[in-house]
Amino acid sequence: TSNYKVKTNWGATPATAELISSIFDTGVSTGAAINTVIWQGSQPSGTGVKFQIASDSTSTPATWTYRGPDGSNTTYYAPANSNVSAQINLVYHNNHRYFRYKIFLSSNASQTLSPRVDDVIINWSP
Repeated sequence: TSNYKVKTNWGATPATAELISSIFDTGVSTGAAINTVIWQGSQPSGTGVKFQIASDSTSTPATWTYRGPDGSNTTYYAPANSNVSAQINLVYHNNHRYFRYKIFLSSNASQTLSPRVDDVIINWSP
């Protein structure tokens, strides 16, 4: 007989998903300021909801560049919870007519809970 043992370091990880919005037209030909993002829904403990924003002067740029607060694609706007606004950095999203957002959702580590987003509100001003 043998007494073989196997040791692993496997652990559960959160499941993630992302969604890209439609293109929104502010209707302001000279461009608008994208001010805040708010989401409505529920966020169970251990789950995550975060955003990146892309804006441009044209509705058909070669590529949409999604940015977080520091202008990179590695940071995110992460409102503390549902119905809490996150201020958008105007350095990257001012005087653009068109915008869209990318939302990132993550479950808890055991993949038993996930956030639910019912609505996303982007506040902008001319």
